[in-house]
Amino acid sequence: MSYFDELTLNGQTYFKDDLVKLVNKRLDEPDISDFKKAVYSFIDDWISDRETITVNTSGTTGVPKAITFTKQQFISSALMTCSHFNLSSNTKGLLCLSPAYIAGKMMIVRAFVSGMDLITLEPSDKPLLGTAGKIDFAAFVPLQVQNLISDEISRRKFETIRNVIIGGAPISPSLEKALETCANGVYATFAMTETLSHVALRKLSGKTKSNTYFALQGVYFEKDERGCLVVNAPLVNDSPVITKDVIDLDDSTHFRWLGRYDNVINSGGIKIHPEIIENKLATIIKEKRFFIASLPDEKLGQKVVMVIEGGRFDKKEIIHHMDEFLSKYERPKAYFRVDKFIETPTGKVKKEETLKIAKEI
Repeated sequence: MSYFDELTLNGQTYFKDDLVKLVNKRLDEPDISDFKKAVYSFIDDWISDRETITVNTSGTTGVPKAITFTKQQFISSALMTCSHFNLSSNTKGLLCLSPAYIAGKMMIVRAFVSGMDLITLEPSDKPLLGTAGKIDFAAFVPLQVQNLISDEISRRKFETIRNVIIGGAPISPSLEKALETCANGVYATFAMTETLSHVALRKLSGKTKSNTYFALQGVYFEKDERGCLVVNAPLVNDSPVITKDVIDLDDSTHFRWLGRYDNVINSGGIKIHPEIIENKLATIIKEKRFFIASLPDEKLGQKVVMVIEGGRFDKKEIIHHMDEFLSKYERPKAYFRVDKFIETPTGKVKKEETLKIAKEI
């Protein structure tokens, strides 16, 4: 079986023998960066005779775990994305995420599968400034996108990318609002390591922007008794993937995301999704990062609390505006502050660990 062992990298096409030489040369460099080491190590894995590759989950909601996939499963996932975005040898993709994680790995596999020219750029808070020429497809985390659209010059360059996918961490309501007017195609991804990157997309820009995720070809959805999403991707997974994502299911290929099942707060018998509260409060808390969580409460069982990052803030002003946005059940019963949120390497906030070090104010 062919595993697509031809790769165009930074404008130069390499066949397998050339790739072997390139990988060996780069990995022998004593001062190789972590990013380049991850890139060439994954290419080495891909062109090897091994039929499987092991990847690690991010550890956002638990202990990181290792999962082994066949290369054919990687190929099937890549083909779904390449087909949807029309990626081919006539297109350019941008890799500015570490292949130590699944998002970066899949960008490399998509280049092998589609033949697109993969431009590699050291990950940074504000990528693109070191690139030349038109990019057709790129993947970013929200922080990178936030920085890229923060000034006119980098935003113009961002909008020249034909299609952008964003994942790795939640997209804030303020960022989502800012992306509405982008001239290019910008998409939120629904992705997990367990499904080898994304299985669904949601349009964030233009007249077709939507609150609904749609499935990539060959993927369909169900909802279990908890109200959580079940992903059926037969070409990627041998069995359905049961998630902890609470959804409204429109049909077998469309859903709206409500929040995480393990984040649901049961306060006095009322079930509250913290993600819904966060979206509502984003209209009045624009300058600081925050999240909603819960703590045990003798009367309510669990009480809603807010955790804010950074220095001083006007709690009275926030509380004054809350009646306009929140029901009495949703309003926080306590407020906490922490200098810096604890995050995973991919930028997801570890809420439970952060709350443990936060101080009530």
